[in-house]
Amino acid sequence: MKKKIKRFQRLATVRKKDVSKEINNSNLVQNEIIKNESLIDQINTIMESSKNTSNKIINSGYFKNNAQLLTTLQSQKNIASKRNKYLRAEKEIIRKKIIENNFKKIKAEEKAADYKSHYINELEKKSY
Repeated sequence: MKKKIKRFQRLATVRKKDVSKEINNSNLVQNEIIKNESLIDQINTIMESSKNTSNKIINSGYFKNNAQLLTTLQSQKNIASKRNKYLRAEKEIIRKKIIENNFKKIKAEEKAADYKSHYINELEKKSY
């Protein structure tokens, strides 16, 4: 009986560590999402500022360079958007793992407490 109690206590401890690890992973992913959104905002700002040209005559070299810059920025924005979508999906998976591990931890703690109370009852019966 003592072995079962110890086993479930250790299992609860392991699950608690898993929950802490997943929370840490979730925080890291959230930081990456924030950085990625900042990058997208910066790209949007650059794209908007390069589009704001007046009606004055511009030479073809400037137009070509500007078009290449906008194409490159748009592709970078697409990459950042896809990465952001991936990170959000990853964060949702991590959130589900946290919930699952937390549930398993609670179950292991309940099982340990149940075995402990059962063991104490048996000891009390033997003492009488």
